[in-house]
Amino acid sequence: MSQAKDQEMSMPSSRQESDRTAAPSNTKSLTLNSTRSGVGTGNFGGYGMTNGAEKPSVLHMIMEALGLRNQAQNREPTSKDIGTLIMLGVMFLLFVISVTGFFVMWFTEYYNNTMLENLILAENSDTAKSWLNPDPKYDTLLKAHIFDYPNIDDYLAGRADKIKVVDIGPLTYQEHTVKDEVSFNKNFTVSFRDRKSYKFLPEKSSIGEDYVVRVPNVPLISAAGPVKRMKPLERLFVSPWIKQFQEPLFKELTVSEYLWGYEDKIIKLKSLGRGRRRFGLLMSRNGTSVDSVQLNTGEDDITKFSIITQFNGMPQLDYWEGDECNRIDGSEPSMFSPHLLQDRSTVNVFLQVLCRKVPLHFEKEVTIYNDIDVLRYKTPMDVFSHPSKNPANQCYCQNTELCLPSGVINATKCYGDAPIFPSFPHFFTGDPVLYKDFEGIEPDAELHQTYADIHPRFGFPISGASRVQINIMLDKTPILRNQGDRLKNTTILPLIWIEITSGDFSEEVLHTLYLSTFGLNAIQQTLKYGTLLISVTSFSLIVAGVYYLNSRREEQLQESKTSAELEALNGGENIIVVHHMDMPVPLPVQEGINHRGT
Repeated sequence: MSQAKDQEMSMPSSRQESDRTAAPSNTKSLTLNSTRSGVGTGNFGGYGMTNGAEKPSVLHMIMEALGLRNQAQNREPTSKDIGTLIMLGVMFLLFVISVTGFFVMWFTEYYNNTMLENLILAENSDTAKSWLNPDPKYDTLLKAHIFDYPNIDDYLAGRADKIKVVDIGPLTYQEHTVKDEVSFNKNFTVSFRDRKSYKFLPEKSSIGEDYVVRVPNVPLISAAGPVKRMKPLERLFVSPWIKQFQEPLFKELTVSEYLWGYEDKIIKLKSLGRGRRRFGLLMSRNGTSVDSVQLNTGEDDITKFSIITQFNGMPQLDYWEGDECNRIDGSEPSMFSPHLLQDRSTVNVFLQVLCRKVPLHFEKEVTIYNDIDVLRYKTPMDVFSHPSKNPANQCYCQNTELCLPSGVINATKCYGDAPIFPSFPHFFTGDPVLYKDFEGIEPDAELHQTYADIHPRFGFPISGASRVQINIMLDKTPILRNQGDRLKNTTILPLIWIEITSGDFSEEVLHTLYLSTFGLNAIQQTLKYGTLLISVTSFSLIVAGVYYLNSRREEQLQESKTSAELEALNGGENIIVVHHMDMPVPLPVQEGINHRGT
């Protein structure tokens, strides 16, 4: 009895000890259940947050967004994970920038337009200053060829079957051009007159300026038309004056006199010379031009750059018949709009010597000065063709008394009623009937066709030759005193032909041209293919980074799954709850042992 009583008395103490032992186990079980189910005072993406817990870091939130939930939940991210995230951010930023650059370089004209902004003739800009007063190292060359008539007396006397003409030249001059009377206008145009000066270059010439030639008497032949159109009373007074001068139909002059001027009696007549005293075929080129030009500066629209808008204050010419021929929409010869060159379109150049625009057609790409690529443009073969062969020339014949065969243009109105008929040198592309009575006319495309080698990006001619021949038509009137009886009326007599070419560039200029061609092209190609390469590379690294993070996520998911299985095994013990009085006491049951209350 005593032992039983002692055992009974000791049971409360044992139960108390069991309660203390069971309590922590019960608490742990509740904590695990709460964590798994998200029960608590708060939950963020699976992170249990009690009132005393810290909020998740930005890095944990990023990793959660990338699917690395278990990694963020169970342990701090490694330095490799952080490096991957940083790499992804940098690569994404680089990808956005490179893709933007790729589309700009490949599908827009932003780069070209940025470069072309340097061409704009804005007032006080460096480009405008260079254009107004260029460095002499960029001077052009004027080469003059004079047609000498050595056997004209024999022909007129019937002792020769054909008129012999000899191409004398070239006489080469350095031509320096500055802009005079300049006015920048509010409508994005600039008005000016050319002022030219010439320096004879004997080392580049075949003869000297004192060489004597036998040439047509231009003032006498030019006076025939105006005198014929005078009123009878005025003509009755002027004709005797001209006859008494006893001017020959052909006269001997030095080259310098013929080109740059000499005093002439007929020119001094007020009714014919209009106040002048001297005559020379190129005299009007030396000094400030009588013609004023207005052209677009390109400030408002680069595609309009260098297009002439007015000639002598008029938006249209009045020399020809019809709007198309009188339109002044050609470029100034020293520069072209670069946008016209991109698709190799026909470009028009306005030539003052012809008082009309002349088209230039793209022929091919060529390399000049050993390593500079340019676009070669040439005049079409039918530019001076008769309207029956080129209908576009119809309006150049409708306002004239005589529409001559292919090869010449009637520029009488352009030259103040002087019978001037320009053509290409040696009547190149002209009808052979024009020179059937001449010996020494030998047209050659290589020597006589106009062409321009134009910079493909900036539109200025680097090389080329502008070639034109000046001819005069014979009108057999009484003032000639029957000196040209054997000559047919309306015979076209060649006077001179000139070509304007680029000068001899120094090594410095050639180096600058090389850089402007290859340097800018190299930069453009580098940017184009560089942005493409960076876009592909950055995208590949982004894909690799995402793949790496995804692999880590799969590893963490696998680790979490394994951990859950182990936890289930470790926490899966059988629990028996023994009720004694009012206090449930959980007792662990070991495998193979039965627990009973005694």
